[in-house]
Amino acid sequence: MSTYLTVDRQDGLLQIKLQDDWVFPNVQRLQQTLDEIMPASEQRVSFQCGGLRDLDLAGAWVLYERSMDFEELGIKTDFEGFRSSHLKFLQHIIDLAARKEYVPGFFDPQPSHFLRDGIGKIGANTIEAVDSVGYIARAVLDGIKRPSRLMIGEAIRQVHSCGVAAIPIVTVICFLMGVVLAYQSARQLEQFGANIFMVDLVANAIFRELGVLLAAIMVAGRSGSAFAAALGTMKLTEEVDALRVMGLNPNQVLIIPRIIGLMIALPLLTVFADAAGLLGGAFIGATVLDISGFAFSERLAVAINVNDLLVGLSKAPVFAFLIAVTGTLRGMQVKGSAEELGRLTTIAVVQSIFLIIVADAIFTVIYSRIGF
Repeated sequence: MSTYLTVDRQDGLLQIKLQDDWVFPNVQRLQQTLDEIMPASEQRVSFQCGGLRDLDLAGAWVLYERSMDFEELGIKTDFEGFRSSHLKFLQHIIDLAARKEYVPGFFDPQPSHFLRDGIGKIGANTIEAVDSVGYIARAVLDGIKRPSRLMIGEAIRQVHSCGVAAIPIVTVICFLMGVVLAYQSARQLEQFGANIFMVDLVANAIFRELGVLLAAIMVAGRSGSAFAAALGTMKLTEEVDALRVMGLNPNQVLIIPRIIGLMIALPLLTVFADAAGLLGGAFIGATVLDISGFAFSERLAVAINVNDLLVGLSKAPVFAFLIAVTGTLRGMQVKGSAEELGRLTTIAVVQSIFLIIVADAIFTVIYSRIGF
């Protein structure tokens, strides 16, 4: 089509093969050449960058701006074949556009207002978080529709590292929580000669709330921080950029296996947490309250039904998704220094636990309203 690019249209794909020098002296001609390309029925545009000889920030900006024009039309765009020396320019432009830095008073002659700026910042962060979660959710659904694109082996490894390896600590914590619940409830119930109802209290608390909640909090501290630290380190060492240069999608390789692995692992951990909590209650019943194992199991069958088990298990995939998305998102936001890596890792854990508590409160209200 010109000395700077050629166009190839096939099966809903518009391939723009870049060539020659995309540098500042050629910006006007580059802009005109790109503006002449109008998509017809294509649903995706692929910029093939292997033929570029030279690229600077001006050329990268023209390229990025045109890709955003396609995105506004609902057409997905991607870049393939970048050399590492060229990729840094495009990545710099993308980072600047994503940051959207605003200096109060520079563009607005009016003095900034603390409340207005605070609300604006909260709104911007909320929109950014929703967009990020939505983007990752779309990537997960895309991976489910195309399972061959998922790194199955990596997902299985994440199930092991997030689930199997966490079984000892989760079972110990939940066993001790069962002991505490049983002992504290027994002190109150013995005043009325109703020690046997300790089984009802422990079982309902463990199955409906504490089992999945404790497992999720332990996973948030253990795996959520590991996700953020691992991906943040890969960002600092430019391993993520290397994946892009090789034509691999970091979402498919790094993020989705962690999300799916944790969504499989946490429900399994919840089962172990529930069993350990009940064992803790049974231990106190047998050693302190003279409630035999037979009496404990008999009362358990009366006090608990399938719905109580399903309530806890239904929360686990949602908690796992929140933990994995928060951890991976914060890890991918790392840039610049090891200090920022530590800060974002801490933020990932705190935000994960906060989101878990909020989600649990929402589940509790919904289940109470529908009588489940």
